Amino acid sequence: MREPEIRAVEMVRRIRDAHYERLKDRSPQEKIAFFREKARALHADLRRREESLDSSAPAPGTKAR
Repeated sequence: MREPEIRAVEMVRRIRDAHYERLKDRSPQEKIAFFREKARALHADLRRREESLDSSAPAPGTKAR
């Protein structure tokens, strides 16, 4: 089975360009707030994923099904 091709440079440029368009007329404080909110949301999502993985893992001393 062939791995999907990831075009990382194009993806980064798309994200960067979208952020520029969204933030070009904002103050430095608004730009900082934007990225802080993005980081907060990412951390919350990662915590939820980690908790989900932890709850699906077998308890210590038990066998996985």
